[in-house]
Amino acid sequence: MKVLKKAQAGYPWTLRRMGGIYQVQLKTVDDLRALKLLDPKLWVALSCPVNDLEVDQKTLEQIDYNKDGRVRIEEILAAVEWTLERLSRPESLFEGGDLPLEAINTSDAEGAALFASARQILANAGIADAGKITVDQAADTASIYGQSRLNGDGVIAEDATGDADVHELILDIIKCLGPDLDRSGGEGVSQKKMDTFFTEIKVYENWWSKGEADSKGGADVFPLGDATPAGFECFIAVEHKIDDYFARCHLVAFDERAEAPLNHDASLYRSLAADDFSKPQPMIVGLPLARITKVDTLPLVEGVNPEWEKRIRAFVAQVAHPLLSSETSSLTLVQWKGIKSRFKRYREWRQAKPVTGVEQLSISRIREWIASDAKAALYALLKEDRTLAPRMQAVDSVEKLARFHRDLIRVLNNFVNFNDFYDENETATFQAGTLYLDGRECQLCLRVNDPVRHAALAGLSRAFIAYCECRRKDSPRTFHIAAVFLSGDSTNLIVGRNGVFRDTEDKLWDTTIVRLIENPMSIREAFLMPYIRVGRFIGDQLEKWAVTRDKAIQKQMETGIEQVGTSPAGNPPRAKGNSTIGGVAGMIAAGGIALGAVGAGLASLFETMKSLSWWEFPLVTLGLVLMVSCPSMMLAWLKIRQRTLAPLLDASGWAVNGRTLISMEPGRVLTRRAIIPIEARCQFDERNRGRRFFWLMLGLIFFGAAAGWTFLFL
Repeated sequence: MKVLKKAQAGYPWTLRRMGGIYQVQLKTVDDLRALKLLDPKLWVALSCPVNDLEVDQKTLEQIDYNKDGRVRIEEILAAVEWTLERLSRPESLFEGGDLPLEAINTSDAEGAALFASARQILANAGIADAGKITVDQAADTASIYGQSRLNGDGVIAEDATGDADVHELILDIIKCLGPDLDRSGGEGVSQKKMDTFFTEIKVYENWWSKGEADSKGGADVFPLGDATPAGFECFIAVEHKIDDYFARCHLVAFDERAEAPLNHDASLYRSLAADDFSKPQPMIVGLPLARITKVDTLPLVEGVNPEWEKRIRAFVAQVAHPLLSSETSSLTLVQWKGIKSRFKRYREWRQAKPVTGVEQLSISRIREWIASDAKAALYALLKEDRTLAPRMQAVDSVEKLARFHRDLIRVLNNFVNFNDFYDENETATFQAGTLYLDGRECQLCLRVNDPVRHAALAGLSRAFIAYCECRRKDSPRTFHIAAVFLSGDSTNLIVGRNGVFRDTEDKLWDTTIVRLIENPMSIREAFLMPYIRVGRFIGDQLEKWAVTRDKAIQKQMETGIEQVGTSPAGNPPRAKGNSTIGGVAGMIAAGGIALGAVGAGLASLFETMKSLSWWEFPLVTLGLVLMVSCPSMMLAWLKIRQRTLAPLLDASGWAVNGRTLISMEPGRVLTRRAIIPIEARCQFDERNRGRRFFWLMLGLIFFGAAAGWTFLFL
């Protein structure tokens, strides 16, 4: 590969030609500092997704500062600039691995706080003398934040206080408005939830107080006192059904002939007799509350529709008895209208109720929080938590710096350039693992969400792609990969073939090919492809002919047997027999004509061969072979030269900036065939050896006879 120096924007970049394009090399700290000067057109990638890549997803999420699920050039530049500022010895980035504490820049306040936080994290882990900090140690929030009652994240956890009243207040806020997650993973409340809670309880209490004031003024807003809300719920649960009952009774009082139809026919119960009455019966729910008569009185104890009995009992206990009498066992239309009028004011007041989340609490509980000092104590905790924010922010910076120290150069070598992909000793971030199938090891495998959508664009890569479904018995999830085969042949790669996929964590997955995009893999395959196609065509045609003739003969036999069975006695089916014999004779004649045509063709071929000199014969043979294979080889060569990685990555959500070709040499590295070790001892089956010898001799005899025939007529 060519390497050259080129001045770009005042900086002498080093570029290396890989995949048909010049790619910038990042080998020094000066290269990293000058990266902001690099023309975006020279970046190999413009953006990539943060998921489905073989690099720690949390590292990419740290780079993705706008949290849109994609990493772009400006975010890469920001990550590089921040990392260089935070390191006094940025050369260690090219070493990667754990973050050395001595490499942290402590010359400013932020760096000093970061260094102190790293020391504190190691001390909490019991290794205060360690000279390096790992990503796992820096990211262990449970042990870092869990040690502290407050952790500077602006969320007050439910266990962040020893005051019982404040603890109960936090629980009520969570109950009404839902929790915010604390850094340590626990549930808590933020200032936004606190402000919303105290605003809503004040609005709710004002609304309730207005109802109480109206009630004192003679409006009777609360006919049941404090039990009015619960009683109203029981009232509206049966209001429509009781109205329906009295309306039906009113109709029967008008015309007694309506009584039978309104009570339904007995046939309805016969149709329900076989049902399971331990379960709700929708047909019974639709029946009236009680039997319809012209007497407008609703029984409340006996004779009530069983599907409504529970709701009626609640209505009686919480509404009828308190408003009428504890001895009430039935309800007249006049009494019902009286109950409805008692709830009229409450209904109007309830319709004006503000929409809040605090109505789950009783009004007494709400007034208790308004009058309590717990609110001031909770906000004091929040203020104390905020004073810890700078120190805890430094803890977050330790994790960020540890991740960038370990992964940033790898990200750059898979974004600014594709060094990892074109280096056979490295693995690119988009390579999901290795597929073993058809005696080959396929290393260019990409995770895909939808093979159909991916194939629509990936076909432009000019590569042979096998989409495989991956699964494990001990894993409920399945996923798909796009395996790119870049050498060998495609004869045995068909939908349904099974293989094994090894991911980057060394887990083995069973795979099945579910979709193919077919393109040439090699010149060798293209050379043999015309003969393979001719062989397949001849084989298919012979198979079709044999099946057709077999069916025709079988049909003739069945027809002949049926005719023999149905012919009159003493009258054998001669005509049919003659027809069958004639058909066989016709077949023999046709076969003779076909053999004659073949013989004539061979005679013409041999006649032409007679005119050839001995040294012309192999040249003619070679010319015929090339004439057949050259078009296929030329087409394959053109497609192989055009094989490119870009459409494969674009289909997976990348924005690749160049062609990134995959030539034949990387193709042989990325798709390896089995190689028999030199030290291996191979044993052959004598029967197979005999068969090979037979076919070899037969071929030699055929070519010898052809050559002899030629020379006999010279």
